[in-house]
Amino acid sequence: MTELWPVITALCALATLFVVVLPMIWRRKLEGETVDDWLAIRRAETGDEDLLSDAQLRVWDDKESRVESVEGTALVAPASSRPGYQVALAGLVVIGTIGLYDFLGAYEDVQITRAIASLDEATPEDVTALIARIEARSTARPGNLDYQSLLGEYYVATGNAAGALERFEVILEEAPNAPDVLGRAAQAEFVAAGQVLTERARKRAEQALAGDPRQKSALATLAMGSFGAERYQEAIGYMRVLRDLEIPGSEGHQLMISAIAEAESRLSSTDTGEPVLETTSAVSSVARVVVSVSIPEGVEESALTGQTVFVIARPAGSAARMPTAVTRVPTSTWPIVVSLSDENSMAGQKLSALAEVDVEVQVSPTGQPGLKNASFAGELRGVPVGVNSVAEITIRAISK
Repeated sequence: MTELWPVITALCALATLFVVVLPMIWRRKLEGETVDDWLAIRRAETGDEDLLSDAQLRVWDDKESRVESVEGTALVAPASSRPGYQVALAGLVVIGTIGLYDFLGAYEDVQITRAIASLDEATPEDVTALIARIEARSTARPGNLDYQSLLGEYYVATGNAAGALERFEVILEEAPNAPDVLGRAAQAEFVAAGQVLTERARKRAEQALAGDPRQKSALATLAMGSFGAERYQEAIGYMRVLRDLEIPGSEGHQLMISAIAEAESRLSSTDTGEPVLETTSAVSSVARVVVSVSIPEGVEESALTGQTVFVIARPAGSAARMPTAVTRVPTSTWPIVVSLSDENSMAGQKLSALAEVDVEVQVSPTGQPGLKNASFAGELRGVPVGVNSVAEITIRAISK
């Protein structure tokens, strides 16, 4: 409340200026119609001397009574000169403004925003107090989706998956197709259900990936759900995408490498599967697409050194951007030969289920997928799956 005093002071000054000072400066006497004016009108209306004499006497009587009133008692002051009313009016203006400000919640929202901005310096007690304020504010303003999102993230971080799911459900009522919210809701439901991938959580995660193939919460939920259900090949597909989204050498990247190795180890020990190995060889198989990527003439190989190549397969003719299979390889000697198969499938899809695919190549300086992150790109449509041939693609520079 201390920070409101400058605002209150400014409002009081403005109220005093407009309600007290300015009326006193600008006030002027308005006599209106005088008795002399009335007498002049009577003279113009009639020429009867008796009537004019009577009217003149009335005028002089009225003037004498006004003089006696001035000399004997004070005239009643006009309302504009009464400071008590003006001060009261100024106070009402200030109080009304503060009440409206508090009712709309602007002050509390500003305080919460400042507290969030300074969380780096906050103690655990400060964080707890801030969450309590956000919860109270969210209860008063349930339509504020930013507060719902903040609480959902906090509950996830503190292990309250059920509380987080409740918050994300509120957001989904307003934004039912938001990939980020769908993915986080699926993850919260997966954890709340005891690490079991429910049907609703699975559908939400897949819907999130349909809108954003790189939605990490959805990928992690499907990866963990598939791993827990011993569908290790599906889990590996999701994990590989997660791995490729991480910065090489980072903690997240190393974690995904370890998880993929564990899933491959378990898959190799089953009777129905073989070890899943990521490959860039040109060895063909029944359900495999082999792609040869070349650089255009005039471009030196050294210009692409250190960049990352993404090879993406999608259903032929599909307008959706959801990949069926993805692999990522570092740049090396060109041309690069990459092999895509069911081992590289993602989001529970199978490359072997398609007859033809559209293949896209992206060369990323930052190691992040997406055309907006690519320096070179190329594509080839209608590539047959399982045919003993090599699809040749020459990349081209992307103008920014």
